[in-house]
Amino acid sequence: MSNTSTNNTASASKDWVLLPKDEHKAVSLIVHERRSSLALPWFRFVYAQGDDSKLQIIFATHLITISGEGLAPLLEAVAANRVLSVTEPTESEAKFSVRGPNADEHDGAAIHSITVEKFK
Repeated sequence: MSNTSTNNTASASKDWVLLPKDEHKAVSLIVHERRSSLALPWFRFVYAQGDDSKLQIIFATHLITISGEGLAPLLEAVAANRVLSVTEPTESEAKFSVRGPNADEHDGAAIHSITVEKFK
């Protein structure tokens, strides 16, 4: 897969925001869950692993698990520290595959759920 198609695919989702590819690495990752948000500095990033349906992002203090579809391009963007934020859709958005205030139909890459675990 070429770099250009990966960048276009990764930036096509309404569930995550990427830093423009001509800018340096992002400073932090903001994780928006349904009831809370968390900012994690990229300098604490350890590694990421996953596939099209599940992605794990491991920081020194937290494990972020993202379930969805079409997540492989997001993994590449995470590895390059280009992800500014990931957003968990509301229950209705996830259930009916719609996004945004106008309830636009959504197909393609999408996050279904995000869980955050703090290491002890």
